[in-house]
Amino acid sequence: MVNRAKVYFTDLRAKPGKNLLDNGYAFPIEGQEILDYYVQKNWFFVAMKIQHEEPINSSENYTGAIQPIGIMFFSDEMIYPLKISTLSAPSWGTEVLIYTFSDERVTFPGATEEYNAIITPNQLEEYSILQGLIDETFVLTKLRKNFSAEEMDEDLLLVPVPKYIALGNIINLNSPIGQFILLIGVFIFLLKIKKGIFKF
Repeated sequence: MVNRAKVYFTDLRAKPGKNLLDNGYAFPIEGQEILDYYVQKNWFFVAMKIQHEEPINSSENYTGAIQPIGIMFFSDEMIYPLKISTLSAPSWGTEVLIYTFSDERVTFPGATEEYNAIITPNQLEEYSILQGLIDETFVLTKLRKNFSAEEMDEDLLLVPVPKYIALGNIINLNSPIGQFILLIGVFIFLLKIKKGIFKF
């Protein structure tokens, strides 16, 4: 057996910070307010300790000595818990890099979209760590942004990219063809409005 894990459950609703300290986790006392923010939202916390029988060279951290851990849960919204990241982020802020699988392209305020494509399960077969991650076709979006410490006071809510932004990325609206298509679209829109006004 290569990997071993023990799962323990504890109720953090009363004093989450104290429970973490009692169980040997380094926890800044000033972070109590942040944990309370999530407790009031009925969020759950996952705290982990990684133990290794032999010392690991720092260089091995980049060659697979520590495998990523995936946590899956159901949510009505696509949200990234940015606020809790302030507990470990430096005073000047941090960079956030997000990959999403969703029905359509998504974004959040100030994000730079570095990549988007339609992905099928078969395309992930060559990446062993990603196999089984999706079981149907999705849109993969890669987003990045640097946040200052002051900007990390709320979680990130990812929302679908507005259709007019998607159109602008496909068609150059400054080109003659783009302007012609835009003009036709405006004409059709106004025609529909006119029909709606005079319809009895």
